[in-house]
Amino acid sequence: MEASDLEYAALKVLLKPIEERTGLGESAAFLNWFLRNVYRLEDTEARDAICDHGNDKGIDGIFIDHNNEEIHFFQSKIKQAPNGKVGDVGPKNFIASVQQFDQVDKVASLLAGNADVDLKRLVVRTGVAEMVSNGYALVGIYVTNESNNADSIEYANITPALRIFDRAEIASKVIDIDATEGQKQSFTFDTSYVAPMAMQSGAGKSATSMYVFPARALQLVHMDGISDGTLFRANVRYTLGNTAVNKSIRQSIAEKSSHGDFVLFHNGIIILCAEVDDSVVGELTIKNYSVVNGAQSLTSFYATKAKLTDDLRVIVRVIMVQDEELAKTITHNSNNQNAIRPRDLRSNHAIMLRLQKEMDSAPGSHFFEIKRGEVAPPGTTVITNDEVGRALLAFDLKEPWLAHQVYKVFDEKYADIFGRPEVTASRVVFVHRLVQTVDAALPGLKNKPMGSYTLTRYFVLYVLARILRANEATKQYVAAPSLLTEAQMADFLTKCGEILKTVVVDLSYEASEGEFDYKSILKSPNQSTDLAGRVLASYEKDVARGKAESFNGWDPS
Repeated sequence: MEASDLEYAALKVLLKPIEERTGLGESAAFLNWFLRNVYRLEDTEARDAICDHGNDKGIDGIFIDHNNEEIHFFQSKIKQAPNGKVGDVGPKNFIASVQQFDQVDKVASLLAGNADVDLKRLVVRTGVAEMVSNGYALVGIYVTNESNNADSIEYANITPALRIFDRAEIASKVIDIDATEGQKQSFTFDTSYVAPMAMQSGAGKSATSMYVFPARALQLVHMDGISDGTLFRANVRYTLGNTAVNKSIRQSIAEKSSHGDFVLFHNGIIILCAEVDDSVVGELTIKNYSVVNGAQSLTSFYATKAKLTDDLRVIVRVIMVQDEELAKTITHNSNNQNAIRPRDLRSNHAIMLRLQKEMDSAPGSHFFEIKRGEVAPPGTTVITNDEVGRALLAFDLKEPWLAHQVYKVFDEKYADIFGRPEVTASRVVFVHRLVQTVDAALPGLKNKPMGSYTLTRYFVLYVLARILRANEATKQYVAAPSLLTEAQMADFLTKCGEILKTVVVDLSYEASEGEFDYKSILKSPNQSTDLAGRVLASYEKDVARGKAESFNGWDPS
């Protein structure tokens, strides 16, 4: 996109379809377009972030950036004059509007006042007060089709909470998905400070040459196509915006004392090209090139190029490839490496190591898998910590609606799930066997898609937990399953299986009623709790009528 595309006449044409489709006014349509094309939000998210009405207290939109712990307040300005300048009056007034939210009591006053209803709803929906109390920073995003001038630039430089997106800045951030730019023609690296390591794979026509060397970030930012994203067109993804990865990279760039070490902890950048020329000493020229891995790094370098030093270097692999299929393979594999998951980060934690060791010495033949790729001893039953973690989340913590979010098991819920004295090897095996009992009962669910849905097993486990904890004969064994001998445990599980047959019948009935959206219901705390209550009430009626198995009067001795 060119900056001139945002002059009023051209912008009006650009916004007309949005106005017709959404019914938004011109300014709101401009913000909607900005949020989708610069912030890269989905259309619904973009619409949800906008509140451009009268008496909106100078705030046209709000977006919560959880990665950077920031609250972004937007103001959208359109001027018809093609030579309009931003100045400092508009931004100053806008920052004053943003400061209405810098304290929780101010937010409360705004909600109690005469502000626009849509603004109030947006403030409540996005949890602004909570974010402010949690220390999130307030940032004003001034969006305009005008051009920056000395006054606006000077004010922005002394106001860290302000970010001005004028027409040039917006144009530089937009990736035109209809653009025809392909590979960049030519770029020459200065390699006078290092001799690139030349490598070759294959032979004959299939030979592929690769050059590996530490490139200066100060050179890399001069490659064509970083600002508009066309350099990464061959990549499987573009830069991902304000992610935790980008935040980490920017923090490393800001710490100039660590620039010399940057190359040690960065994965590197991969460049594919059609031709390499190293005939000139101290130079490496590449032609028809594109970056297939490293978009986030390059865009971070480009965005903070004023902070770069000659010491900040990154390993670059230049691969000269003619085979299109090989190029696709390199692109795919370089972006599809095994990611580090929260589970991996906990694999050497004391709690996990303790449980694994305890499992090894416990009765029975079970193996507690805490690392992906671990090989279990022959003849053992494998219990993975991610699966049992979700089961404990449903059975002990009574939150089955979160069981599909595996990352929470090893992140915010980790201590609550595993960091309890009662979570022993015995309990892990007990809950695992209960899950197996649930799995054996689920084929009886008439709604087969629901029966195979991951959250269903944890919901049924949650219902079983409520039944067992409500019964005087079983609640002590739920708390301490090690009190049961193996024969008693077998009887216990058999009875659980019989109870679940009734539970599944009752759940089948509920699922047949009206518009039963099990996917939404099982993810909702309120709806899941209500559904469990109805199933339990039906089960208790069947028990009272002698039509269902129960633990009433059960004595394992």
